[in-house]
Amino acid sequence: MSWLDATLKKSQHLLERGLDRNVRLAVTGLSGAGKTGFITSLINQLLTAPTYHQLTFFKPNADGRLTASKLAQHPELHIPGFDYHGAIDRLTGNNPVWPASTRGVSQAQIKCRFHVSNKWVKKVQADSTVTIDIIDYPGEWLLDLPLLGMSFKEWCQACVKYLSSERREAFCSRIKSEITALDVTQAVDETSTSNQLGVVAKKYTEALLKYREQHNDFSLALPGRFILPGEFEGAPTLEFFPILNEDILSLDWGTVPANSIIKVLEKRFNYYKNEVIRPFFDEYFSKVDRQIVLIDTCSVLESGYDSYIDLKQTIEKLLDGYSYGRSNWLKRLFSPSIDKLLIATSKVDLVPPDQHAALESFMQKMVAQARNNVGYEGVDVETMAISAISTSEPVITEHDGQKLHCVKGKDRGSGNSVIHYPGKVPETILSRSQWNQLEIDFSPFDIPELNADEPLPHIRMDKVLQYLIGDKFL
Repeated sequence: MSWLDATLKKSQHLLERGLDRNVRLAVTGLSGAGKTGFITSLINQLLTAPTYHQLTFFKPNADGRLTASKLAQHPELHIPGFDYHGAIDRLTGNNPVWPASTRGVSQAQIKCRFHVSNKWVKKVQADSTVTIDIIDYPGEWLLDLPLLGMSFKEWCQACVKYLSSERREAFCSRIKSEITALDVTQAVDETSTSNQLGVVAKKYTEALLKYREQHNDFSLALPGRFILPGEFEGAPTLEFFPILNEDILSLDWGTVPANSIIKVLEKRFNYYKNEVIRPFFDEYFSKVDRQIVLIDTCSVLESGYDSYIDLKQTIEKLLDGYSYGRSNWLKRLFSPSIDKLLIATSKVDLVPPDQHAALESFMQKMVAQARNNVGYEGVDVETMAISAISTSEPVITEHDGQKLHCVKGKDRGSGNSVIHYPGKVPETILSRSQWNQLEIDFSPFDIPELNADEPLPHIRMDKVLQYLIGDKFL
């Protein structure tokens, strides 16, 4: 009976996919982009929409066709469920706090019941259900995807280039000297040398983590599992580091001993790629239909020109790692690919409404090349300025006799209501000198008082839903 039930469930799943009633959504974003808050809000909006009808631009809700939504148990029982109720409890408690950042993979499934609008489908069924699978995972692990296209030597060369910048020198000079002093071509016994390599790898990781924390840097030089190892903490596969000796990098590595330090590090790097990154990528991303990439543009603007260049290049590399291409009925059943991509600048609640367009315009120019590359493959690409959980409200004040658009929210320190003007958001990319002259301050607000039984306050989540899943409710 269990075999029959499983077969029937699988058949139903395939039928839903063939009828375009099942969506697998990947929520992507580097650390600090607000990914956990976004998933919480997305689920919350769908659960409350049939009662509150608050999603003006989400057509199934605006037309009164969305009749009910519920969280369901995801069928992949080996993957933890996204803790939606825990996130809501944290946001609406007596001392509200933001949901905890993602520490591992989790999934959520939400089912939405609706009245069918298509006149032909209505002849067969008046009501139908859309099943939305949402994938959550640590944003840091995204940094691994570009490594799939690199050899160990190519990664080492990229690290040499990355570590050569002046602002990284203060953090990395000591570990660079220690690595270059190693005789990496000598033959070694891996078992007895493993502890030494682990110590060096730990020092390398710590140096870059300190730099990353201070400069808000999301580079490709540090594998994601170094930052958040998960179940691989302490495993030899994470105990590798780049060869930084340029004379060694110019050698033909085919001539060095098979048991040299180079070969040991290369083996660990390749194992990491093939046994950690690739299975993760294949299981969670090869089946994705729709994707949203969240970018904290406010933090980019505050961090400076170098962080902007770094994030721009990182995003381009990350988007190269996905399977894009137009989807059709047959392809959806056997080889799904992403046919819609939304690139959204998050935390727009820190900016007055009259500057939302400028913030989106700046982000558009930052990701222009990546967007063009994806669009060339036939993927529908859109950009938006959003806030999954808004912490402010717009106000207009007077300054020097002129009206000034500001935002009002709860001060993080005192808890008092404060009015803030963040400065003028640039619409176009700035030169290094222009960036140095930029006066801007996106001070975050505290979480406002929220009700667990009401929709979370948001900015444009209805447009997000319409773009990502609205076409499934026909």
